[in-house]
Amino acid sequence: MTFRIWLITVCGLLSMVSAGLFVLAPVETRTVTYEWPDAQVADRTLPLLPYEPHRMDVTFRCTDVNTLSEGLLLSTTAPPDAPVEQHIGTGLGVEVADDLVSVHVGDETLVTSPAGRDCEWAVSSGPHGTVVSVDGERIAHTPYTPVVTGMFTEAADQTDLRVEVVADTRFDSTPGPARLALAVVAPAAATAMLVLLVREQASTRRRVRFLPRGWWRPRGPDVVVLGALAGWLVVGAPTVDDGYIVTMLKAAADSDFVGNYFRWLNAPEAPFSWFYELYRGVVQVGDALWWLRLPSVLLGVVVWLLVDRLLLPRLTRGTSAAARYGAAGAFALWYLPFGIGLRPEPWVMLGTVLVFLLLERAVATRSAAALAVAVFAAGLTVAVTPTGVVAVAPFVAAAGGLVRLGRHYGVVLVPVVLGAAALPLLVMFADQSLAAVVHSTEVRTAIGPAFGVFDEFRRYEDLLDPVQGGLNRRMPLVLLWLAMLVLAVLLTTRRTPGLATRPTRRALLVAVLFFVALAFTPTKYTHHFGALGAIAAVLVAAVVHTVRSGALRRPLERSLFLVAVAAAGAWALAVPLRWWFVADLGVPWSREEPDVGGVDLADLVLGGGILLAVVGLLGAWRRLPSPAWSLPLLALGTVALELVSLAYPLHSRQHTYSVAGSTLASFTGGCGVEDWLDVEPDVRAGLLRAEPGTGSQHGFRLDAGYPEDRPPPAPYGTPDAPVWGSADQDSPTSWTSPWYPLPPGTDGSSPLVVPLTGHGAVSATVQFARADGSVVRENRLRLGDGSWREARLDPRGAARVRVVAVDHGEGGRLAVGTPRLPQVVPLGDYLPASQPIALDWVNAFFLPCRRPAAVAHGVTQPVTHLVTVGPRLRWLTGMSYTTEAGGPYAPLLDVATLVPVPTYLRGDAMRQEISVFRLDYVAPPLEGLPR
Repeated sequence: MTFRIWLITVCGLLSMVSAGLFVLAPVETRTVTYEWPDAQVADRTLPLLPYEPHRMDVTFRCTDVNTLSEGLLLSTTAPPDAPVEQHIGTGLGVEVADDLVSVHVGDETLVTSPAGRDCEWAVSSGPHGTVVSVDGERIAHTPYTPVVTGMFTEAADQTDLRVEVVADTRFDSTPGPARLALAVVAPAAATAMLVLLVREQASTRRRVRFLPRGWWRPRGPDVVVLGALAGWLVVGAPTVDDGYIVTMLKAAADSDFVGNYFRWLNAPEAPFSWFYELYRGVVQVGDALWWLRLPSVLLGVVVWLLVDRLLLPRLTRGTSAAARYGAAGAFALWYLPFGIGLRPEPWVMLGTVLVFLLLERAVATRSAAALAVAVFAAGLTVAVTPTGVVAVAPFVAAAGGLVRLGRHYGVVLVPVVLGAAALPLLVMFADQSLAAVVHSTEVRTAIGPAFGVFDEFRRYEDLLDPVQGGLNRRMPLVLLWLAMLVLAVLLTTRRTPGLATRPTRRALLVAVLFFVALAFTPTKYTHHFGALGAIAAVLVAAVVHTVRSGALRRPLERSLFLVAVAAAGAWALAVPLRWWFVADLGVPWSREEPDVGGVDLADLVLGGGILLAVVGLLGAWRRLPSPAWSLPLLALGTVALELVSLAYPLHSRQHTYSVAGSTLASFTGGCGVEDWLDVEPDVRAGLLRAEPGTGSQHGFRLDAGYPEDRPPPAPYGTPDAPVWGSADQDSPTSWTSPWYPLPPGTDGSSPLVVPLTGHGAVSATVQFARADGSVVRENRLRLGDGSWREARLDPRGAARVRVVAVDHGEGGRLAVGTPRLPQVVPLGDYLPASQPIALDWVNAFFLPCRRPAAVAHGVTQPVTHLVTVGPRLRWLTGMSYTTEAGGPYAPLLDVATLVPVPTYLRGDAMRQEISVFRLDYVAPPLEGLPR
């Protein structure tokens, strides 16, 4: 063994050992302590996240108990009589009654004991549970740790009651000195190993070019791809998780690590988070919509160049124009909906292509250096997201060649592979300890979702569902599956002219293994399919190339291929285009399948394909273009359909909000949907005044109970009493409200709002009339499920309005509030952009100027407002508010009530896509919390 081989072995082992020690090396964790009382003994909010403290020590004396006499000495969650909608529960409670002290954790009473005259009580909570001691003697214990959302007491100012809370900040850590040193040694050793390997190979083999000559020259397919990427940057819809991720990145400025934010107790994303650190720097520079999407667009350019310049030539010989346009169309079809945004799929595409190409080079040239880089790239890709496991598939596909490579190099290849494989540990555990990462994984697994292999059908149910799947996700998968089937048949029958058989077989195997590996990932969402986009594009291109080169010789084979493409395309086209949240506003075919002149596009594609196939069978294939062009045309046509439909709102909604319009505005500093969003700070200001002496009531009782003999709360604090419907009538009864005059010049720019609630056999109709009382139109109101809702109606063309209610005598309830014309102000005037707010993941990307509530130092910042989605999609946001999901806003709802502040989309005021709530706290925050 030569000296250089010895050095390679030593460097590989040093890289492996250093990276392993890096994971075990200590980190420095910040400790944050909160003390109460602060300035005075008064109720304070302290919304911990995680909800349970790392440690809490409570001390009080019997003199405090005797002074209080009876009542609440301490509660760490909002008291039962607090006007809040949600209680986290399981808090610590100390109560005094009849000279007895009772200590509770949730519903469990730990001890009830006489107070005595001269004693000192102590309650200590931590990982060991909760211990109650009196004068140093332990008298009770429970394994549970209480939740803390505040400090509440009925004690007077003169008291010895003291509480010290050490927040759980285990994830707020930085690398220690040893870690930093190892972070230098490991990559230095790996770099030295790689340089030595390259020199070793250069001394024995000729140099082989990595990039082909003239790779930088633009071509027609490049124009197609770059044009599609640039167009999508402006008019394209965001991915489902862009709001989720951008909030994580913004919140990292406060917490100093990228946590999940919206769930899982803000546990860090490590070990799958290194690419977030790159995006974190992007967010720190700016938050314009186009800027947030730009990195993925540039990444798409890199992936496309790798596919077109390196991967496609590896599979094809003398690549045809049809194949290149097929690759361009398929790549754009995958990358636009799956790749442009903040999700990790583009990075997995890049990593998978790099690994595949490096392994092809390693096998072809017997390059250990290429193998080492491939191992490192695979490790980095796996460290992006669990779906990144697809980057391991090329190793399985190239197993035969790798075995031959191992025989050539011998045992020296082992430290090379281990040294390269260990290096990604540096980014996986960059600033988190092994214990913290293990705990974070346990939290995510315990809370879920964490589905198993046999739950994989859920992903395909969503894909095939017309609502959740949509044309934009169906078409890429359908074309890939068709290409895989055709390639499998042609490879089996050895009819693949123009293809390099072994690389094509390996690429096909990678795609198959991807779907197998996908079953082992814990979440089952359709956007994970996007990780295969680059391999999918080259497989589609390979089919196009081999069919173009004569793989299908007989007319029947060509016709069958064309019918298969048409049938697959028609099935994919038979569903609407589905875009995320408000991205579908004004977009054609987002609610129905595409059509041309009233004829479904799916039928046109299927019928046209069958017609051409029949004509071809009759002898026209000699004059018709090759059926290979059907795949590029279908892919490029779908891309054009998506781009045109998403650009259409620039015209149809030019006077109101659209995603395309707001993205264009972001080039000059726009703030997304809030540029068009108005709020109604005071609902009393817009109440209409009734004309005296009008209206009638027949059988409706104003004192009728609703429900359980008490009226529901009036919506938005409407001051006058609602009108009640009664269920004790034996025959239909009716009620007519007074006429309400509308101000002169009332138009549809501001809707008429009618608050109402009801259920059962009741109905309500709003009548609009001229000044003389003649009714010009009527609107029947939907009652809903018994909760308050606000009907928004167009008052234009009317001078008066009234409500007519009918009880049909079958047991219904109805309540109607006073109609109003909202008096609104822009959201930015009511709630300045500099003020942090609670955001929901669904809409956060559409509000780029907003800063999320800080989740740092063991607490959730007690902000004053929540900006969430409208009623249509509010069911999606529940995890942020529930303890079961580890939501950050759950402790806020334990100490605050949500007061609605109505919102209106300027130019489209009948919609309520964004909702705003004011948080009214039961007590001010503890001193030292972020305001």
